[in-house]
Amino acid sequence: MTYPNTLGVVLAGGLSRRMGGGDKAGIRVGGKTILERVIACLAPQCSRVILNANGDAARFAETGLPVVADRVPDHAGPLAGILAGLDWAADHAPEVAWVVSVPSDCPFLPRDLLARLHRARIEAGVHQDVEADAVGLSLVIA
Repeated sequence: MTYPNTLGVVLAGGLSRRMGGGDKAGIRVGGKTILERVIACLAPQCSRVILNANGDAARFAETGLPVVADRVPDHAGPLAGILAGLDWAADHAPEVAWVVSVPSDCPFLPRDLLARLHRARIEAGVHQDVEADAVGLSLVIA
């Protein structure tokens, strides 16, 4: 089964306070960073992928992905990152019908995550009827 265009938003905007600061996504697991693992899993499932991160976006340059900062000030949390992703989609990806967000510190996402979410949405009877310039419902994984 094919699904509508879906934007993947990798949430990497946190401060990692519980870990003493730094980028959790840069931690290596099995020879790869957690972020590399997340992107490798999510990219084949989505029509496009972006990163939500605050601070110096250049630290993510090697991913080749757009880096979108929160518009809400003071590190407001993951919902600010989801909002940034929805705003980016509305401005830059009008073909996107759905947005899925995943944390950047989750190295073992299911390779069929998007299929599972869309299947659950369809089974629940959730359909999209929005104007062409609007972004649909967000499939949120946090």
